[in-house]
Amino acid sequence: MDPNKTIVTFTDKAASKLCDILATDNRPGCSLRIALVRTHCMGGRGYTYRLALVECPSGDDTVFEENGVKVCVDPSSLKFLKGAELDYVEAVGEAGFKVNNPNITAKCPCGHHDIFESETN
Repeated sequence: MDPNKTIVTFTDKAASKLCDILATDNRPGCSLRIALVRTHCMGGRGYTYRLALVECPSGDDTVFEENGVKVCVDPSSLKFLKGAELDYVEAVGEAGFKVNNPNITAKCPCGHHDIFESETN
């Protein structure tokens, strides 16, 4: 895979919020790590997204830049995140980052975790 290829795009609102967080925390050199983490839903087939600021990517991460933010994705999450979009949502009673992922094939019964085709077999 081309290391400069964007895996996850950001909406303008998400990019702006991330840049604000990096500036406020005085961490301009940090990268945003996006990872999928298995949950206990559906017998361990559900996934949730973990976002974190990291000082440096791991050696096997795919690294790219999107809207002025360095992003790193681990190899096991990569195939599930291609084409996803990171948004920042503000609504009554909640605010935060949301991943819009075209690769999901279902939601777990609780509605909070994503299921992917290759994980349903």
